[in-house]
Amino acid sequence: MASILFLGASGQVGGAFLTVFRKTHPDIPITAYLRSTALDTALTALGNVTIIHGSFEEYGKLEELSASHSIIINCAASFNVPVTEAILKGIRATTVPSKPILLHLSGTGNFVDHSKLGSYIPQARPFNDSDPDQVRKIDASYPPNGACDELILAAAAKGTVNAFFVCPGGIYGTSSNHIGLAAGAASANAPGVWVLWNLENIQELGFSPYVGPGTSIIRLVHVDDVVDLMMLVFQKALNTWDTYKPEDVYSNFYIAVEEAPDAKAVAEAYGQLLFRMGKIASPVPKQVSYEEAGKVAG
Repeated sequence: MASILFLGASGQVGGAFLTVFRKTHPDIPITAYLRSTALDTALTALGNVTIIHGSFEEYGKLEELSASHSIIINCAASFNVPVTEAILKGIRATTVPSKPILLHLSGTGNFVDHSKLGSYIPQARPFNDSDPDQVRKIDASYPPNGACDELILAAAAKGTVNAFFVCPGGIYGTSSNHIGLAAGAASANAPGVWVLWNLENIQELGFSPYVGPGTSIIRLVHVDDVVDLMMLVFQKALNTWDTYKPEDVYSNFYIAVEEAPDAKAVAEAYGQLLFRMGKIASPVPKQVSYEEAGKVAG
């Protein structure tokens, strides 16, 4: 039987995915690797879950666990190169009879155009995830996730692993399916990476910034939609386990975006939120240059 090593059980996407996954696949053994003990009881209640505690700096442990599982789902470290290297090293030393599957949560930050003008730049489709030739070009020059994506693409192209990517835009919202709700854990309502990144930046600046006219587009997606796509991709991974060919990796990169507000509208929403929370002095966003926008621009 297949066995899963799961990274990211406490995360915005991973915590929601696990409970949805278990309803559909009640019997597949899962090993959840995480640092905190806050979710132990809730994870155990899902059934057939083994919990191993550790950090992402314990590369030997990650390597060993990856070698002993037939499926690795990484929802926790999309731009952590040493973690990706440890997972792939373990996969290369696999002790399971079938070629392992790796489902990796990446991100559309790879495809930001890096314009400093803050204005909308019309493009028919900046990146086409259904075009294998475009997927082949992803490498470390596509920050922040490209370095890890490149390693995984190369491993799959060599026939080492059946790799699949889900690549969401800026993830927002909370999920009623998050495992943390059953444990009363703060992680159930914690902001994801993209939202937290923006909140921290605005508080450091003391205002909510937008660059230039603020008409540049930000691609967003709700966490539950990311989970739904991951479920579909996981099922495809199972369905193609024995027929997957190395070149198929370039046809298994899936972007998840649904909304496209402009940057000024996003800045206004953040400004109002943080003003209500007493974190900044005014809800009104501030027009600034690229260099003055902090991490939002960088």
